[in-house]
Amino acid sequence: MHPAAHHALRELSAAGRHLTEHWSVLAGRLAGPESVVLRAGADSAAGMLTELYPMGAARDVPLEPAADALGAALGGVRGRLADRFLERNQALRAAVLDVQHVTTLLAYVEALVRNDGDDELADACAGWQERLWAHENAARGLAIAAAEDPDQAIAPADGSPVGRAAHRVASVAGAAGEWVDRQTGSAT
Repeated sequence: MHPAAHHALRELSAAGRHLTEHWSVLAGRLAGPESVVLRAGADSAAGMLTELYPMGAARDVPLEPAADALGAALGGVRGRLADRFLERNQALRAAVLDVQHVTTLLAYVEALVRNDGDDELADACAGWQERLWAHENAARGLAIAAAEDPDQAIAPADGSPVGRAAHRVASVAGAAGEWVDRQTGSAT
């Protein structure tokens, strides 16, 4: 296996775990169709990882525990900390980026391993990519549809007391930045 494919498989493990963890946490925070789409996407990503680990092992590419743990840690930090500062629409749009990273990486790995003649892994990547595209499209659609209810779109992504406080901190920081921009912009 070419080192590029080796590296990309390890990255895929981390990115897939990140997607699984982040979307699972976010699904618990957002209600309605957002929660359903995020939970389904997290489950699909987890299924991909279940199939990916033995395929990596068969190719002498270890994907656990370090690559998997890195993805879990990053997804956990985003879901449990960073998202608390975001508006609902911001959290949804950021979630779309998670799955876009994975689907793009899957296409890259597919091309790499198909060039090396590993059709089994290439076909698996194509299948995972197709399944995750459905979740990507659904999440993107929900993020765009958030514009239909602007008040709800700018509500805190995390409605808990801690989330509402973090959202206020982010709003104050944004207002301070806007004030600086207005002051600096009016001077030029």
